[in-house]
Amino acid sequence: MRLKLSKLVSPRFRMLTILLTSSIAFLSSVIAPGLPDLYAEFSDVENAQLLSRLVLTIPMLFLALFGPFVGLVVDKVGRRKTLIFSIVGFGFSGLSGLVLETLTAILISRAILGVFLVGILTSVTALIGDYYSGEERNRVAGYQSASISFGTLIYTFLAGLLAEIGWRATFAVFGVALVLVIPIVISLYEPHTIKDKNSKISSKRTSRNDLLIVFGIYVLTFLAMVLLFMVPSQTPFFLVDIDVPSPFEAGLAVGLFSLSGGISSLIFPWLRRQIGVSLIFAFVFADLSICYILISTSTNIYDVVIALLIGGFSVGAFLPNATLVILARSAPVFRGRALSGLTAAFFLGQFASPLYSLPIIKWTSLGQSFFYSGVLAALVSTFFIFITICQKIKKYK
Repeated sequence: MRLKLSKLVSPRFRMLTILLTSSIAFLSSVIAPGLPDLYAEFSDVENAQLLSRLVLTIPMLFLALFGPFVGLVVDKVGRRKTLIFSIVGFGFSGLSGLVLETLTAILISRAILGVFLVGILTSVTALIGDYYSGEERNRVAGYQSASISFGTLIYTFLAGLLAEIGWRATFAVFGVALVLVIPIVISLYEPHTIKDKNSKISSKRTSRNDLLIVFGIYVLTFLAMVLLFMVPSQTPFFLVDIDVPSPFEAGLAVGLFSLSGGISSLIFPWLRRQIGVSLIFAFVFADLSICYILISTSTNIYDVVIALLIGGFSVGAFLPNATLVILARSAPVFRGRALSGLTAAFFLGQFASPLYSLPIIKWTSLGQSFFYSGVLAALVSTFFIFITICQKIKKYK
């Protein structure tokens, strides 16, 4: 009966449900504007500086640890069932931050939240691979990235407003996950696992070249997220350093980064047709390099906003580009596991971001950590330009 009901639902409503569900991908990070106040409240706790930042990133660690197991569940139990269970758990574990009294309890609830988040993202992205193919899949992947960016903008802006009330109020945003349960139940159906004509590997055997490409995307995703996640995790503290202490302004600045990412996601299908996979990665890291070097020289909120508007194009293009490579290289029966690996790399990079940036901050300064990260991004961009040139030479030989 559920299958028949979901089949009767408009394809546009089904796509809208997928996009709205995808929009909560970064919901775990929207509490960032309240981090300075959270740190102030628990400043007497040992290692409070690190632990307050881990409140933001610990979901990513548990997401990475449990990702492969959740991917297996998605393939064996089903995308739809896993998605419904995960989004309910995500909503309640997120809302628990409203009432938990200790930093330890908050960290535990955030760890649980990460496990549910990997179930949401792996299931919904696998459904995109199952429901769509060819150019339509490219387009939906771009829409998905745009919905993540615009969703992050809206939720971060809302969290910034709530943070003016108090850092606990930011956790109320997680209630949106529970609202999404109804359209998910109504509109999504469990797809039949069939051979995907667009998949470049068979369901029984994977070549060494395919494995190397998939593993390379995992490594690249980890590195990209280590760098990109400096925006929500370090920008609020950098703004305090330049005498902009308002949580609302911090939320607005980070939200504009997401707005820029949403715009680039909308043009992604066209961009991919024009310049291809390697040059998109080169563009992503070059854009991020410019953004971070500009932030390192910023002295006011306006300089930071301009830098983030420029840099947001990188996050909007990176995610769909990496996702489509994985979808193209994975057969339907293995898609959940392949995507869970990507999701794990994605969020493990976010978890590692403060562990990467804090030593640099202590060695130099917060501003210089952005500068050195910009230099690293420029080197990665140069690598992909070199790869593209080699591909062109090989093609014309």
